[in-house]
Amino acid sequence: MGMPSRVRIAHTSTERFDRLERRLQRLAADLRALRRATAADPDAAVRFALRRRGLRWREGRTVGCLLPRGVRAQAEYHTLLRRYSFRLFLRDVIRHRQGFRLDDLVRYCSRATARTYLDWLVGHRMVAARAGGFVLRAAVSSFGPTLEWFVATALRDELGIASAANVRLEGAAGGGDFDVIGIAPEGCIYVEVKSSPPRNIDVAQARAFLRRVDVLRPLVAIFLNDTQLRMADKIVPLLAGELAARPAPAAVQRLRGEVFALGEGLFVANSDPDLVGNICACLAHAARARVDLEG
Repeated sequence: MGMPSRVRIAHTSTERFDRLERRLQRLAADLRALRRATAADPDAAVRFALRRRGLRWREGRTVGCLLPRGVRAQAEYHTLLRRYSFRLFLRDVIRHRQGFRLDDLVRYCSRATARTYLDWLVGHRMVAARAGGFVLRAAVSSFGPTLEWFVATALRDELGIASAANVRLEGAAGGGDFDVIGIAPEGCIYVEVKSSPPRNIDVAQARAFLRRVDVLRPLVAIFLNDTQLRMADKIVPLLAGELAARPAPAAVQRLRGEVFALGEGLFVANSDPDLVGNICACLAHAARARVDLEG
């Protein structure tokens, strides 16, 4: 006599649940292994993705990133770096690194705000009091690497995109130094980060950026200038002029404020009103364009 139907269904369901549980256990084990690998090498996801593209990560990086020690301190630091006034303040700290007073740091913020920022740096042993003033403890001469770290951290922690800053690729055109590379499920993201004002950005830098875009072929490439000055006056015409010589000239579209799309997947943005928000605007536009294309 055969097994009753209800018993067979219950037995089959139990087997399915057992298989599902075993799969979930394997997935959980794989996730734990991935987390351990990422903790040991946080750039692993980017490194492997580049290798799949036939690009080899060159060992060694430009030093000079100004960071506090400890995960908690770096999270607080990231929050501070979200403020444009703190980024400008930090540039002045680096500029006067060998000796400065509070009065040297109030060009872009109030004295009270500068004091708060300075106390934080002193409290985290990034700045030391000396001879009636202060000195920067780290051997840092430029704000650029710190800004790259901030952008990469924003991609990773705020947008869930595996990222790495100051990536050097062997044999790459345009200098081979990629400021920030992110690897999202949809594809590769490249951000060229400029901390100097637009007047200091020339055609050679624009060409180098486009050559690096040609090497990487990212889904999204952003020329990001950490300034609240206009992009339409110099940076957009500079890049648009270089793109005009190509087979498919790019149409310039203003997305909002000083955020522009130059054709498909290429963007120019400043940091007004918010650097991370402007990056998000570029990514959102690219995502909508893909949906429209697929639809």
